[in-house]
Amino acid sequence: MIKANHILKFLQTAMFLLLFGQLLQAQFYDERRSRWSAFRHEIGATVGLTAFLGELGGADAIGSDGLRDWNFNQNRFGISIDYQYYLKRNLSIRGNFLYAYLSGDDKNTIEPFRSNRNLHFRSTAIELTGMVQYYLLREEPGRKSHFDNRPFTMNIYVFLGIGAMYFNPKANYNGEWVELQPLGTEGQGIGTQPDLYSRFTAVVPLGFGLSKKVWNYWMLGIEMSYRKTFSDYIDDVSTIYYNNDKIYAERGEMAAYLADPSLGYYIDDNGNQIPLNSTEEGMQRGDPEDKDAFVTGSITVRFFLAGLGGGRKSSNRSFF
Repeated sequence: MIKANHILKFLQTAMFLLLFGQLLQAQFYDERRSRWSAFRHEIGATVGLTAFLGELGGADAIGSDGLRDWNFNQNRFGISIDYQYYLKRNLSIRGNFLYAYLSGDDKNTIEPFRSNRNLHFRSTAIELTGMVQYYLLREEPGRKSHFDNRPFTMNIYVFLGIGAMYFNPKANYNGEWVELQPLGTEGQGIGTQPDLYSRFTAVVPLGFGLSKKVWNYWMLGIEMSYRKTFSDYIDDVSTIYYNNDKIYAERGEMAAYLADPSLGYYIDDNGNQIPLNSTEEGMQRGDPEDKDAFVTGSITVRFFLAGLGGGRKSSNRSFF
């Protein structure tokens, strides 16, 4: 028979276990909160490839928007550094500085009109952006808490931002790389034509990344981004062909040649040269409706600046 004192002892034990569980849970969440807030500041660096998406070069087809026009022969090199501040455990703001090379060359495509156009460029891209970054999954920095003993964790995040970029397209003329913007290759600045275009543009970066802690406050990962600009002149090509004789008269032989170095033919599937004249005054040189863009793929290295966030660090010296 169950006695009243047995029931009382059972209730006391259950109450103790319930209160103890609540205490452990509170300590766990306090530990998590103090750990992330102790590591609000983070710096990072990336190195990787860039690929230009614009009029020049591109896929072996009529020019198209975005990634469909990616030509791997146009991959170049870029590096960046950034500073990140965590507003919440899974939300941060990030300032990013990017230095990259971009290029495009119609020799890289066999599409008849683009190949015949025979234009090329290269440019540095200097970009400063601010981003908002959200973590779908986040691995805590610092040292492991015995309340958080997951066998595998990593960072998965997405980001979106806005910033400004400087570019300066150049082309090779008799072995020398010449700035194209001052030449007005589409007639800019001649007669009633529009002024020379700006070499500054707004840019919107968006992308995602994966990273994993490799030692205490160090992270290693990969990051992919698509960067949409608000200029169509990163490759110096946007609208229609201007009267080449007028360019020659106003700007000289070099400007006239770089405005229209077309071949006058294309190569068919049998290797034959087929005459093609698609660069007369008023004919399409680019597409002003499609602004230029580029993509980046990078290896990332990140480091947390410990102790600047104001929270308490965990005392356990092992890591996740």
